[in-house]
Amino acid sequence: MSASTSQPREANWRMEMQDPDSTMATVAHFVEQLHVNMSSPHERELITARLLGIAKARKDARKLIGSHTQAMPLFISILRSGTSMAKVNVAQTLSVLCKDEDLRLKVLLNGCIPPLLGLLKSGSVEARKAAAEAIYEVSSGGLSHDHVGMKIFIAEGVLPNLWDELNSKNEQDTAVEGFVTGALRNLCGDREGYWGATLEAGGVNIILGLLSSDSTAAQSNAAYLLARLLLTFDDATTKVIESGAVNVLLQLIGPDNHISVRASSAEALDALSSKSTKAKRSIVDADGIPVLIGAVVAPSKECMKGEFGQNLQSHSTQALANICGGMSALITYLGELSQSPRLTAPVGDIIGALAYTLMIYGANPGLLEGPFNATEIEDILVMLLKPRDNKLVQERLLESLASLYGNTYLCKSLNHSEAKKVLVGLITLGTTDVQEYFILSLTSLCCDKVGIWEAIGKREGVQLLISLLGLSSEQHQEYAVQFMSILADQVDESKWAITAAGGIPPLVQLLEIGSQKAKEHASHVLLNLSSHSEDIRACVESAGAVSSFLWLLKSAGPKGQESSSLALTKLVHTADSATINQLLVLLLGESPSSKVHIIKVLGHVLTKASKTDLVQKGALANKGLLSLVQALNASSEETQANAASVLADLFTIRQDICDFFSTDEIVHPCMKLLTSKTPGIATQSARALGALSRPTKAKPKDKMPYISEGDIKPLIKLANTFSIEAAETAIAALANLLADPQIALEALQEDVVSALTRVLGEGTVEGKKNASVALRQLLTHFPLGDVLVSNAQCRFIVLALVESLNAMDIDGVDAVDCLEVIALLARTKQGVNLTYPPYSALAEVPSSLEPLVKCLAEGPALVQDKAVEILSRLCGDQPVVLGDLIVARSKSIGALANIIMKSSSLEVRVGGTALLICALKEHKKKSMNALEESGYLKPLIFALVDMMRNSSCCCLEIEVRTPRGFMERTLFPEGDELEVPDPATVLGSTVALWLLSIISSFHDKNRLIVMEAGGVEVLSDKLGSYTSNSQVVSHSTSPEWKEAFTWAFDAPPKGQKLYIQCKSKNTFGKASLGRVTIQIDKVVSEGVYSGLFSLNHDGNKDGSSRTLEIEITWSNRISNESM
Repeated sequence: MSASTSQPREANWRMEMQDPDSTMATVAHFVEQLHVNMSSPHERELITARLLGIAKARKDARKLIGSHTQAMPLFISILRSGTSMAKVNVAQTLSVLCKDEDLRLKVLLNGCIPPLLGLLKSGSVEARKAAAEAIYEVSSGGLSHDHVGMKIFIAEGVLPNLWDELNSKNEQDTAVEGFVTGALRNLCGDREGYWGATLEAGGVNIILGLLSSDSTAAQSNAAYLLARLLLTFDDATTKVIESGAVNVLLQLIGPDNHISVRASSAEALDALSSKSTKAKRSIVDADGIPVLIGAVVAPSKECMKGEFGQNLQSHSTQALANICGGMSALITYLGELSQSPRLTAPVGDIIGALAYTLMIYGANPGLLEGPFNATEIEDILVMLLKPRDNKLVQERLLESLASLYGNTYLCKSLNHSEAKKVLVGLITLGTTDVQEYFILSLTSLCCDKVGIWEAIGKREGVQLLISLLGLSSEQHQEYAVQFMSILADQVDESKWAITAAGGIPPLVQLLEIGSQKAKEHASHVLLNLSSHSEDIRACVESAGAVSSFLWLLKSAGPKGQESSSLALTKLVHTADSATINQLLVLLLGESPSSKVHIIKVLGHVLTKASKTDLVQKGALANKGLLSLVQALNASSEETQANAASVLADLFTIRQDICDFFSTDEIVHPCMKLLTSKTPGIATQSARALGALSRPTKAKPKDKMPYISEGDIKPLIKLANTFSIEAAETAIAALANLLADPQIALEALQEDVVSALTRVLGEGTVEGKKNASVALRQLLTHFPLGDVLVSNAQCRFIVLALVESLNAMDIDGVDAVDCLEVIALLARTKQGVNLTYPPYSALAEVPSSLEPLVKCLAEGPALVQDKAVEILSRLCGDQPVVLGDLIVARSKSIGALANIIMKSSSLEVRVGGTALLICALKEHKKKSMNALEESGYLKPLIFALVDMMRNSSCCCLEIEVRTPRGFMERTLFPEGDELEVPDPATVLGSTVALWLLSIISSFHDKNRLIVMEAGGVEVLSDKLGSYTSNSQVVSHSTSPEWKEAFTWAFDAPPKGQKLYIQCKSKNTFGKASLGRVTIQIDKVVSEGVYSGLFSLNHDGNKDGSSRTLEIEITWSNRISNESM
């Protein structure tokens, strides 16, 4: 074929290869030609050459070749029996195909290894080169991740054959050496006896010999294999050292070698230095430390990039760390070495190596060696840093300081590390004068132990920083504004200094033209300034910052948008139309994609709008609010959650607009989001709903017309199934909604009580407060038995409510609401579902009484009244515990006395009297002393006498403790409940008398006060009233009369008598039949006193004798002596 005809054909073939369909047809045609038995060896050489050309030229053609069912078997057949040239072509084709991982596995599985190993033993250099490259490519999956390939390589004896090839006496081609060692590197591992086969084949000597090969690839691979060998076999260390490999490796990491060789050699030295003291000493003796230091800084000095440069640095550094005894020791060594008068390496290289070591220290937390004193290194570096010093040394020192302050682990032990890091940046980029100023600032901050304000030179430093915001480079601006941000965070004085030095206008300008980072820091500084003073805020606003921040909301990244939104919430104090309009444009426009921060700012601005603008249809503020409602339907869940949160805040702050917006248009989008599977969205929607449902003067608290049947089910589900935070939010909304009886009924049917119980048990103080309000709403509408369905549930709620008092402010309404519910429960006796009164839970857990006693001692009047109402019902069950707790709080006695004197509720006054009796009975002396110290003793006695005087009770029948079964009348009496009189009217005078008797018995002067208050007259009147209030006995031959009464005293009375008088009732009055006199002390001592007594009658005219049979039983109850 002539040259003139072959060139056009070649051109036509290349044009055809541009078409994929033509490529597929061509590949199929060539493969079919190989399949035909009649093709000659020469034709096969040409075809395989064409297929090789196609595979090299087109990546898609490789898949076409590999996917042909006949291609691989034909290639393997040619490798076995083809001509030398055809074998070379096929081997090279397989090398190209193996660059695709899927095709590599296909080549491997089709049995390419045996014929390639055979070809590797060929006498032809080209054949061996092609075979070696193919084996290298097909083994590129390694052993660790290719389990199938591993079995094949082991079964076919690839490793011994490769070592034999390297150990061959034939003259080796450098390319063959590179590919063979590369294949060994690919297959390097510790599985299936890899190194056993290596050692048997004399691999150690071969590796050491290859370190001096003329092939760069062979040297690199040999050094890598040596590193793996040393890490696997400790026994090889001595042989390697004795072979002189240390010197060779140190030479190979030098600048005259290829970067791949240097990196692998550094890895080998890393492995060697990790094995033994002898190995470390061998490197030191060979002057390896300066060489390794040079290798650490080489990538920086020689502008290396890529993986090899990184490996050279990291392995050289680790080798130095191994020699020194760890990274911490290496840092210390390099720091001390940099100060040494006898340097083993250039000081710039030493400090550069220190910079890299400081940068990577702690990169692997698992290798940290314990605490490290970074201050020592800082002191050394700062001491070496001098203005106008050698430029290279200064650069290396600044790199080291930047690494030190930028290291997450090391900077923790350094003061002001962030400020120092920024100062290093300012020094690095500054002019000579600026460098000199900030070097002195850094030195002062590190060595003089002053704050950043003093170190920067106060106002002078601020002025310099402001000057850098204008004409300096972008990065210099970033450092300057970042340092101003640090100052504004930490030093209040700097905020006025920045303002006075004219820093606000350039900061606002940075918001518009600065880099992304500069914008973020500038916005943070302006936020700090605006938050510090109203005057500074006005300056920032007058500089046009609002419009700049609005622009930043659109153009900045996430951090910039966040800082802008925070700044705008500080700056904007009025809801002007221009601001609202710009925010609406941003909210409804395509940019930015995230509307979160825009929504937050818009919500803040709307809180400043007038009510008229918010409710008037068509007004910009009204449009803004409705846009927030529309955002609840956004496709982004983040937007939905933030819109709901902002609406909740808006309606919470602006309760004056809630009545207007409590409509279906607003409420239903919130209700819809309650069913969201994302807890945050449902929770924020519940917040918004709770704010809208809060009762106001204009909105009846018991009517929620915008809530339809079934609407509250998601709220209750949220409270029962999501996190406790979500549950609390749902309960807060329900606490308002349950004022509506219909909603309350639906909630009760949906088991809202379980949600309330959960929040009372697990929630925060705020959550428990809302739960108690919700419970009170339910108990207002329904009987207790319908709300709390079991004793256990009732007991838990009572104790949980009392426990929540510990964390509440007893001076606020929260404590009153909680106590109201407890009092409501305490007034209730057992019912259909409850077998014992709810207040019994308090009696069973005495420790639960302590919060109530605290409310009694320290709370305001209303809280004290509720506490007395609850505690007084426990006087019979826990008199001792109550007495102890009351006396333990010094203010309790005085508080009780004040309540008895001033409370408008007779029941509370009686309860307070009963509680004071408990205290006096258990600790009379302490209690009386406390009464006297409070100054209330005398007015208390007068109040008790007055209580006796004004009491409407007509009988001395009285129990200090609340009788079992007592229940105050309610609007919803249960079937087995009995109406009983108000205890206050029954107990008043007798409890007062009882307390007066105890007080009088303590000291004579107290009796005089009782007499002064008219107590004797009142008691006489009461006795007279009692004796004059005769009981009529029905007419019979043996009439019977039963009477019970209480008589309180501290000791059995001496000389006191009981008179029983009988009268005969007729039309004209009552005639005395006589009386019987009983000695009280006999009744007390004997327990039962009975007999037939004659009626003594001074004026018995008919002389008849009458008798009266009397039986008196003495009962000593609740540690009181009473009859």
